[in-house]
Amino acid sequence: MSDNEDEEELEGDLADKTQSDFVGRTQSEVELPSASTSSDIKGVTVAEGLVGTTATSLATLAGASADAIRPLEGRFALCSKLGRGGMAEVFAARDSMLNREVAVKVLSSETSIGLARFVREAQVTAQLAHPNVVPVYGLEETDQGNPALTMKLIRGDTFSQYIKQCASAEGTPDYDHERHSLNGRIGHFLRVCDAISYSHSQGVVHRDLKPENLMIGAYGEVYVMDWGIARLLDEPEEPSSFTEFEPTPSSATMTSDTEEMKTQVGAMMGTPLYMPPEQIGGKNVGPKSDQFALGMVLFEMLTYSAPRKIKSRSELFEKVNSGARDSFSDATQGERVPLALQAIVNRATSKDPLDRYPSVEEFSDDLRRYVHGEEVQARPDNLVRSLWRRVQRHPVAAMTALLIALSTAAAITTFSLYRGLEAERISSIRGQTLAGLVATVNQKVNDFDTLLFQVEGLLEGVATSSREQLEHARSAPFKIYQPHDLKANNAPPDLANIERYQQRVSFDDFVVVLATGVEMDDVQDSLFKLGGLKYVLRNALLRSERIDASELKKSEADKILVEGTPVHWAYVGLENGAIFNYPGNEEYPPDYDTRKRPWYVSAVAKKHGANWGIIYPDATGSGYLMPCNKAFYDRSGKLLGVAGLDLSMDTVIEQMDMPEIAGVKKTWLMDSSGRVVLSSEEKGRKTAVSMGGNKTKELGVLDIPELEAHAKEGTTSGFVMDDQDVLIFTRLKALPWILVARIDAESHNLN
Repeated sequence: MSDNEDEEELEGDLADKTQSDFVGRTQSEVELPSASTSSDIKGVTVAEGLVGTTATSLATLAGASADAIRPLEGRFALCSKLGRGGMAEVFAARDSMLNREVAVKVLSSETSIGLARFVREAQVTAQLAHPNVVPVYGLEETDQGNPALTMKLIRGDTFSQYIKQCASAEGTPDYDHERHSLNGRIGHFLRVCDAISYSHSQGVVHRDLKPENLMIGAYGEVYVMDWGIARLLDEPEEPSSFTEFEPTPSSATMTSDTEEMKTQVGAMMGTPLYMPPEQIGGKNVGPKSDQFALGMVLFEMLTYSAPRKIKSRSELFEKVNSGARDSFSDATQGERVPLALQAIVNRATSKDPLDRYPSVEEFSDDLRRYVHGEEVQARPDNLVRSLWRRVQRHPVAAMTALLIALSTAAAITTFSLYRGLEAERISSIRGQTLAGLVATVNQKVNDFDTLLFQVEGLLEGVATSSREQLEHARSAPFKIYQPHDLKANNAPPDLANIERYQQRVSFDDFVVVLATGVEMDDVQDSLFKLGGLKYVLRNALLRSERIDASELKKSEADKILVEGTPVHWAYVGLENGAIFNYPGNEEYPPDYDTRKRPWYVSAVAKKHGANWGIIYPDATGSGYLMPCNKAFYDRSGKLLGVAGLDLSMDTVIEQMDMPEIAGVKKTWLMDSSGRVVLSSEEKGRKTAVSMGGNKTKELGVLDIPELEAHAKEGTTSGFVMDDQDVLIFTRLKALPWILVARIDAESHNLN
């Protein structure tokens, strides 16, 4: 392609709009190009075929055989056009095989660079297996020879629409604290950070993060869309035909809807309104470039204002070149943004990548510290802020400390200078030792939180897959195993006694249990829709061990499952009284009803989001479990069931172990009321099938008033003395629980 052609492409056709620009709006709300008419919608026809684009050339780009590229019209019926961009058209379609709605993105450009990027987008997105990345179903080809990408049809709002909703809802009856509040907006944004942090761990940089490419689904799910210009870090950077913008003399007024605000392709990749300066020439573009764009998006979510207000093309180029961003004081809502959040945004959008956070994960961790009322790295507490933060958290303790300090100061005046200095030295050493112990327990809690957040992400995938299969999959008969089959001669071939389950289980199949009074004929149709669920549940167990099953032989994966993974059981209980449990097992009480179990009842009561329940005795007899559950619903809001992942009590206790600290006598988890949820002394304890019922684990009592007071007051971390021991405690982020370690004070010279 000549340089002139590059410039024509840059100034003319822009990157295509994916469903993130159109999905979630009705046909009347979508602004189609002026050439489109109502006839385009009724009798949908794909644009003219690509010159020289055949199944063979498409397969070559995709690294597959020509037979691997399937004809689109053989399976997908295009229903309506959702929109059109410079390189592609997006349609809503019906998948005739699985009877579900999908989005189909059809490449219409005749340029070879467009085809290459189209295939790259399909491959990159398909390999990012994360709950916050839109699922890709396949790469197809139309009858006219156009490449087509099929993906999940997301119904919801882009972040641009969401930001406008939040701005207009303030001070009105429509204001929803959970959805529209500052912390609510940050909560959605953190899901985006999780997806981008994951993509960076897989060696993928998005390069075009902006509100239009982020979506909130109908059930509160968050998706990162449009990976069309993503870059793989292990590949050479694409050469640029220029290293800086060449502004035109035009001074026409510009808005976020003008061409300069949209995704650019060619020599420059990205959206100027949000891109970092290093992305202009396409050099040194990496994870910190995505971090800059995320910081710009966060600015807009906090202030309801675009991060760069410009009046001309030349002003835009100047701001992008210099890495400039509007100040918070210039934004309408800027004065209401807390200084700690302003500091976080300022650091993430620093011109020099070295001044930004080391990673998107650390960026999001600082945001989480703000949400939990902790000191943030971007704006460390000075003495006044530190004292004020402590006073806000512990007003009684602060006043007590003040009185003690005043009394101590008065008493010190009666002692000699030498004794005062000696006491200060001893106190300093003691304080340093205690601070080190608190820091170590804090790190243990951070590791524990990482596991819990990972399980929440896996649970989101199980719930979403279950809903999709129930709503769109066709009934396909398969062998259904029930507990009585496993006890007879009709069991799965791999059924074997597994020590950690205290019974025979199968890792090749799940088991279906029906509540008393529920007949197979009544639920068989819905069961047959969920035949693929066993692969989803099996993968959840393996991924909790941070293992990708696709990279393992089956025998290797089975060995890992036998040895044990953090997730002990994976299951989906349906409102019709049936439950799928993995691995398949044979021991159940005769009156087992999934709808009466504590985990099911509490998840339905919470309605949406992950719900960590109270530790309970497993009805199958394998021991105590800590459940994480999520209710899922159809489009009308009707309850379909509850998905669940259970951590074994022993796995939780392993997270509580602290071999790196000398003198640890015992650890335990305590709830916010000061009751003991779990103790390290309970490791290895099993339950009997006969005691299953619908019980939860009984909570213990510490009878340490000072520690219980800290739990009720919401203290983040600290210590208390109890006889000859020091009790170090830190609050978890994923759960309203506190990890406590009882340590021999003498082991650290703290007596």
